Amino acid sequence: MAQTINRKRAVIAGAAALLIAGVSVGGALVTTNSTIFDNVFETEAVPANPGELLVDGPALSHSYTGAVDGELASEYYTLTNTSATQDLKFNLNTRVQPGGSMADELASELSTRIGVAGVTTATGTLKDMNIAGGDQITVPAGSSIVLRLDVFVEDKDAFIAAGLGDDSQVTVDFLFDSIFLP
Repeated sequence: MAQTINRKRAVIAGAAALLIAGVSVGGALVTTNSTIFDNVFETEAVPANPGELLVDGPALSHSYTGAVDGELASEYYTLTNTSATQDLKFNLNTRVQPGGSMADELASELSTRIGVAGVTTATGTLKDMNIAGGDQITVPAGSSIVLRLDVFVEDKDAFIAAGLGDDSQVTVDFLFDSIFLP
């Protein structure tokens, strides 16, 4: 570590010496030993009311046959707003992981919905899951809610017509994006 710092200082000092030589040729007054090294200036964003959305729950996994409309896999997640003063809203998206046989096709054929406090909201397919702006759910400051996430075959005939083989597989990440309300 000391070698790196010394080398850096030698390079900066060398550059300063070249600058001094260039200035002194022009007849300007030059003082030596005036270089100050390693000055760093930066900013850091500090939220007025710190907090975050914590999500707790297991991974969701299911093998679909497409035998019936509504074939379903569900899981429950607890969402906690850690801010003591600000409510927040959240959106839920998915990111399809690379790999998997016919991953995009399978993700396009599986529908999603969420349920909170007895209210169910359609959220599109697994490939493009999204909570519409007007349907986004508020988590009050300092509290938790329980969310049910369903991934299901909405139309078995369309699912079968997609020609998904027995080895079709998709892995997705559920992305919970939150924003604090003013």
